[in-house]
Amino acid sequence: MTQPAELTPAFPQTGHTITQAAGPPPPPVIAPAPDSRLEQLSAQYTALKPEADRIAAELKAVTDGIKAELVAAAPGHENIVLRSPCLVAPLRLSAVESWRFDSKRCKAEDPEVYVRFAKKSISWRLESAA
Repeated sequence: MTQPAELTPAFPQTGHTITQAAGPPPPPVIAPAPDSRLEQLSAQYTALKPEADRIAAELKAVTDGIKAELVAAAPGHENIVLRSPCLVAPLRLSAVESWRFDSKRCKAEDPEVYVRFAKKSISWRLESAA
């Protein structure tokens, strides 16, 4: 069991604090300093994220609907252009063929080949920690 967390001024130059507990090192938990840029950005994120998610879902539904309507209107075609007075610019629907490498299968069937060609990469993702 971990010990209770302690609040430490880990970043005195910014006034932000960090929460740490005993045991395996957990991710740092940053508490923004009052009136800091991080606090302002956090407030904007809280205000904008739900609306952005709603709009993204709505746009995906509209986009999927347009794709379905265009494919139904021009079956068998791999390039279709939609011109409408409602659009700022025409939309093009194109069939895109791609090849994907089945890394999970390669790793299971021939781990040596997988290790020889695998490349490690890091990307940053911001998501809810709740």
